[in-house]
Amino acid sequence: MKKIMKYFSLLLLVMSMQACNSLDQLPVNQLTDDVFWSSLDRANMLLNMGYSQMYSVDKIWQDEALSDNLIEARGGSDVTYIRRGQANSSTGLFQSEWKWCFEGIKTANVFIDHVDFIPDAEPEVKASMVAQARFIRAYLYFRLSNFYGDIPFFLGDITMAESKAMTRAARATVLAALHQELDEIIPQLPKKEELSAAERGRITKAAAVMLNARVYLMQGDMDNVKKYCGYLIDNQDEYGRYSLFTTATASYSAYENLFMSAYEYNDEVILDYTRVPLTKTWNNFIDMVPQSVPYKRVVGRAPTQSLVESYITTSGLPVSSANTKPTPYATDPAYNENSPYANRDPRLAATVIYDGATWKDKDANGAYTESIINIKSGMDAYGAENATQSGYYVRKLFDPDHETDLKMSNNIIMMRYADVLLMYAEACERTNTFTNEVWDNTIRPIRARAGFTSAGALDFPGLTNLREIIRRERRCELACEGLRYYDLIRWDGLEAAGNLLNGVVYGAKLTPQSDYIKVETYSYTPGRDEWWSLPQHDIDQIPTLRPNNPNY
Repeated sequence: MKKIMKYFSLLLLVMSMQACNSLDQLPVNQLTDDVFWSSLDRANMLLNMGYSQMYSVDKIWQDEALSDNLIEARGGSDVTYIRRGQANSSTGLFQSEWKWCFEGIKTANVFIDHVDFIPDAEPEVKASMVAQARFIRAYLYFRLSNFYGDIPFFLGDITMAESKAMTRAARATVLAALHQELDEIIPQLPKKEELSAAERGRITKAAAVMLNARVYLMQGDMDNVKKYCGYLIDNQDEYGRYSLFTTATASYSAYENLFMSAYEYNDEVILDYTRVPLTKTWNNFIDMVPQSVPYKRVVGRAPTQSLVESYITTSGLPVSSANTKPTPYATDPAYNENSPYANRDPRLAATVIYDGATWKDKDANGAYTESIINIKSGMDAYGAENATQSGYYVRKLFDPDHETDLKMSNNIIMMRYADVLLMYAEACERTNTFTNEVWDNTIRPIRARAGFTSAGALDFPGLTNLREIIRRERRCELACEGLRYYDLIRWDGLEAAGNLLNGVVYGAKLTPQSDYIKVETYSYTPGRDEWWSLPQHDIDQIPTLRPNNPNY
């Protein structure tokens, strides 16, 4: 679906027509005339703009930094203020996120309300396009509900007067409507096998099913999580055939290759955010890679010690250190805190660059290269100018087939089959239906693909401590994919988020004599920080949105 990114002129046109508050609908009189809506191609441009507004590369890294996986180590960002407990109703991210989501909802509503003006499109074509727009709208409403709780909710074009009188719908009401919306559009969407090469990346039946499962997951409705994930596992003739990606090469593991442009649209991908070489690239890595890498910049985001310590050893046991929060089950006695990266989950090296790790890339001629990263001395060292402030760098999602200035064109995976298996495993554990067979069909193949070979890592460990094992597996498999924050705020209510998003954030222990680096101090206040403040700007424009969320 690379061609869907060609929307820039229309995007500029629409953005130039925005009104004074985030809920105002687009002035559609300029979009509904005979010239515009007489063309299916032009209507498709508006739908394609909705795809772009649904997600962005910046969002994945922003969401990850909201969690305990990455830290925006140099301070001064809105994410840092939020995690310090210093945000208020005027915090910029509260406004920009709200605006982003409602802009996409505007686009979807305008498209849905006016697509019938297209005179010559086949009914099934229109139905599929409308279903895609409804998915985009549902995705954005779900995102809004996860940040703000109760939100304005409307499923059509609204007038300026209506926007000025908008109130907030209860979160439960919104999510119930999203379930209905997603169930209704599944029959109108294609299976992935029905897409042409030019249509790859379009929303499919499986994406709608998986989004429905995610909504149920955030609600804690594990019976329905199991049900909807089961559709994608057991009914692949109906919803599309998916499997874990297992293609390894001489230089890269299957887990690394999964995220590379050379293997985009593989059978694990259910939905991704499409990039285009040369014209639609992303360059977030310039702020996350070692200083010895060409075209880097000041390191602004870095992995935490908490993330690194979440990876088990190759024997299947967790690690413990002076920094580790208590673990409810036995840790690996062979783990050496002063040699912490030996015999660890292979996904650690595929996700995080630590002291002595191998940086794998290609040179300007396309030849494979390797270099060892030294975080104890030299330009990549902790404390060096512009270098890491946690003792770690990001590796995951780095594509060696990048342009010379670290611009990437690999797609960003928004939904993949491994997450379906992990959600299904979690739902089975929570509904007391987890068995050896469930393990062998979910966690075991994920670990085998990661590169584990020992029985201790691959065999069913029994039901004791299984919840903690599944949560740890989810964190390691999906790290740097923008999902951890949402897991934290849903697991055990405020307790989990309060425990994991409070206190000192640690980085690496670089020598036996040194302490763990203290990077930052977080503060999470139950009763306040589970929901963001509504933007002060919008409350001022639309007083009927009051009251604000508690303690703002």
